[in-house]
Amino acid sequence: MRDTETQPILLDGAMGTELQRRGVHVPSHISSIWSASALLEDPEAVFRIHLDYIVAGADVITTNNYAVTRPLLARRHMEDRFAELTATSLHLAHRAREKSGCSVRIAGSLPPLETSYRPGRVLDDERLRDAYREMVDTIAPHVDVLLCETLSCAREARAAAEAACATQKPVWLSWTLQGNVPDRLPSGETLEEAYRAV
Repeated sequence: MRDTETQPILLDGAMGTELQRRGVHVPSHISSIWSASALLEDPEAVFRIHLDYIVAGADVITTNNYAVTRPLLARRHMEDRFAELTATSLHLAHRAREKSGCSVRIAGSLPPLETSYRPGRVLDDERLRDAYREMVDTIAPHVDVLLCETLSCAREARAAAEAACATQKPVWLSWTLQGNVPDRLPSGETLEEAYRAV
């Protein structure tokens, strides 16, 4: 493990697009459960991608639960499989770490609860808080870091970060930017505004 005081931390890469690149069927993120479909149809591909990222030098791998949210699972009438699919994503990441023999960290994903990059689809505050608390309670005991990732507005990020910060785990936060605009979220907020809000 690198000394984080003096060395950058290398995270893994994409999961959904890497699954697609390897020929695994991953339907559109706008209308499906995206990369979570591989947890059902080809979990070995998820395991191999985790392992390949470790072999390539990643210090951190991220669980494949990005699309394992109740609103997204509802698209396939699978809300009741939230805990099962989350557990599968955790198991695959742990299995890859064990197989590699490397001391990489595992980051548990706290993703957008609805369609990515669409701030207009962000749930109301109460539902955000409840959903992120459930996700954190489910994954926090099994990961080294909680990664609030690819969020599209400050309100969504605040709810995810508040739930994550209730644990004793490190919390990392990332937003997505609007197209080629260097400092603006899809919500129209600047990075500075979003940072201050959180």
